[in-house]
Amino acid sequence: MSKPLKTTAVTFVNCGDVSKQQQIFSVNAAVGAEDALNACSDLLDAVMDSVMDACMGERALTGSQAWLVRHSIQSAKAIVDALWATYQLDSPDPVEA
Repeated sequence: MSKPLKTTAVTFVNCGDVSKQQQIFSVNAAVGAEDALNACSDLLDAVMDSVMDACMGERALTGSQAWLVRHSIQSAKAIVDALWATYQLDSPDPVEA
């Protein structure tokens, strides 16, 4: 029986002095794949309409809206990365976080 896929801790969003390489947000370890992917989908869904409106010229994507889109996409990517970090291609079963 295969083990359920869970997230690995992943940090994201650089902040502060670049030389310190600080990251302010993280995906927590041991979140189930289904819950993590639902959260990822919700984040991407929240920005899709704004991006489509901007693509179609119906509404400009202002500076603050662009930052919101960027952070939402970074968050969704971190969730995918947290799941990917747990999954090993050379193993028939995902590893437990």
